[in-house]
Amino acid sequence: MFTALKTELSSFSFQQRLFILFAMLSGFLISAEYAIIRPVSNSLFLTAYGSSALPFAWIAAVPLNLLIVALYNQYLPRVGCFKMFVWVASLAIGIQLFSSFYIHQFTSLPFLFYLWKEVYIMLMFQQLWSVIHMTVAFKQARYLYGLFFALGAFGATLGSMVPGFLAVKMGSESLLIATLPIYLLLGLCYYCALKQTKEGTTLRFYEEKKHTSIEAFVHGVKLIASSRYLLVILLLVIFMQFSSTLIDFQFNRFLEAKIRDTDLRTQYTGRILSLVHTITLSFQLFGSFLFIHYLGVKKTHLLIPLLLCINGLAFQCFPLFGVISFAYISIKSSDFSLFTILKELLYNPLKPDEKFRAKAVIDVFAHRSSKALASLLILGLQALFGLQFTSYLNWGGIALFLLWMGTVLFFLKEPGAKAAALD
Repeated sequence: MFTALKTELSSFSFQQRLFILFAMLSGFLISAEYAIIRPVSNSLFLTAYGSSALPFAWIAAVPLNLLIVALYNQYLPRVGCFKMFVWVASLAIGIQLFSSFYIHQFTSLPFLFYLWKEVYIMLMFQQLWSVIHMTVAFKQARYLYGLFFALGAFGATLGSMVPGFLAVKMGSESLLIATLPIYLLLGLCYYCALKQTKEGTTLRFYEEKKHTSIEAFVHGVKLIASSRYLLVILLLVIFMQFSSTLIDFQFNRFLEAKIRDTDLRTQYTGRILSLVHTITLSFQLFGSFLFIHYLGVKKTHLLIPLLLCINGLAFQCFPLFGVISFAYISIKSSDFSLFTILKELLYNPLKPDEKFRAKAVIDVFAHRSSKALASLLILGLQALFGLQFTSYLNWGGIALFLLWMGTVLFFLKEPGAKAAALD
């Protein structure tokens, strides 16, 4: 494992190694900041509206995601990677600081801030990984990707300790100020990473034909529709996010009922996420290398829905807060570690246009749209079955895991040379 990683690193030039260093630091800082923001946003939302409002927030995020992806695809080729990064980071700083001081002054602000939290993190990682994909060749990155994500998980682990230990002392809202210093340092690291690329800070994705916002989004959709390989990636993302949403909703129902105080809820969520990121870090440092090396991408991916299906059956038999917390930890740590690494490996053999356009549609729009579809299922089952709807919801999740396993078995191919066989 470590020998293979050392061999990969030795294949890079000194300039490429500097790029890897600053790209890893960027991922570390993005993850650390979000680990602070996420439990705060979630706790404030539950206090203001309750867990029953979560499906409505996830549905409302769909048109916002559509707008964001369309604007991102339109303006990225025009302004370049660095300017786009500065725009999004500056907007994040402004919104987080405003919410820190005025979250209780505006009735709708907790809802809007929750929506923003659902969107901006995807854009931050989208910008980072698009540059990584353009700079690091697939044959050099089979094990290196695990190291990228491991440092990000380490940042998330440290970041989640902030609400986990300071939410009660400082108040949940005050923690949002942390975005300012973290993102100032992030901007410096991202700038230094771009400086190590061939184009430098002027790096941009050039398109053969100019597109409007709608045309850019439709172009990304057409790329997916014309490629069986991209369609499989799309399905895998939908399965993961759909099932994650179902478990997320059930976890928040128990969380709302068991912990009433906002800051205590933030603290509990922060500590749960700290455990999630610790497990994620362990997988990314050791597990991903071992699984991918010995099992390959396909068999490793099959393990994820199998584990989640077992958790679903356990919760069906024992519907307790501890059991759903364990299921929540399992699916989040799987999503943040093995699944994300496997997904990024699948993207690597693609053409540049597919990496930017199609990847943005899948990772941002389809990712969040899956939560909306799951929300419609939650609302529909609640309307049909009333208080008994959670049992049906859990059985629906189990059925989804089985479909997921079937997709992996029959349609997923190893990335790289075998990817061409899908098209």
